[in-house]
Amino acid sequence: MTQTKDLQSNVITFLRFPLIMGVLFIHNYSSTPTIPGAEFGIGENIPIFYACSELFSQVLGSISVPLFFFISGFLFFQNIDGFTKYDYTRKLKRRGKTLLIPYLFWNITVLLTYCIAQSIPALNAWFNNKIDYNLQYLLQTMWSMDNGYPIAYQFWFIRDLMAAVILTPVIYFFVRKAKVYGVLLLGVLWYFGWWLGGFIIDCGLSIVAVFFFSAGAWFGINKRNFIDDIGKVRYWSFILYPLLALADLLTKRYAVNIFIHNAGIIIGIVFWVNFVAYLLRTGKTGVNRFLASASFFVFAIHDPLMLRESKKILYALFNPQSDL
Repeated sequence: MTQTKDLQSNVITFLRFPLIMGVLFIHNYSSTPTIPGAEFGIGENIPIFYACSELFSQVLGSISVPLFFFISGFLFFQNIDGFTKYDYTRKLKRRGKTLLIPYLFWNITVLLTYCIAQSIPALNAWFNNKIDYNLQYLLQTMWSMDNGYPIAYQFWFIRDLMAAVILTPVIYFFVRKAKVYGVLLLGVLWYFGWWLGGFIIDCGLSIVAVFFFSAGAWFGINKRNFIDDIGKVRYWSFILYPLLALADLLTKRYAVNIFIHNAGIIIGIVFWVNFVAYLLRTGKTGVNRFLASASFFVFAIHDPLMLRESKKILYALFNPQSDL
């Protein structure tokens, strides 16, 4: 039992960095950088690049955020017997240090960077919007701007995770009473996109967060080893996921794709958990704890402070005109 728990812990640690790389692929999807008033580049008239970009960013990379939510829900409830007020307070304090403080720090950092850069004439032209820094705008940058994201937009994941953490008493009660059927109901709502929009999503209650966090919570609350449970269908996942990933890639331009895509996310999570467990169990690879520990910093710094501007510079240097 201890060996299985160690494998589960190692799988979670191993996955942290590859999943962050998946997030980077998602955010580096387009081949066309944007400058004020224009988007330039060669668009989709580059079929090989377009197919590779779709595969890594919109197919493989799409598993990253749901699996992060799943792991977060599992870890939150993993070592809790019951769920008392003391447990809730203790977890909130801990998540305040690991989620809220970094969330505020990085969003404020990006806000200050924009504010300072836009006050410098030589840099001002690189920004798409001229901003009026009033109180309403400052508050929106910390939670949800017009596009539904905080100013450091990748931190919508941390925002939604914090919302899920605050609601853990509700999630705990729901999972305990509705059991696996309640989680499956949330899965149906996510799969078909049946969820409340507008205000509730802007507040961080996206269905992807609620469903996958609750799914992970079910394993944690019921003291299930998800490596063992998911491992029961490992061979099916090794067959189905490559087929679903290919189908997802080939149907991107069709309305039916959303159903193939969402099925691919579920089976993809099963596939990658099983694949990593196999690699670790057979000694074909090990856990690189340096990369795992660096994953949050990579997540925080990659955009907009690095990726977006690096893309513009690289485009100016190489002026790509073909797939190569």
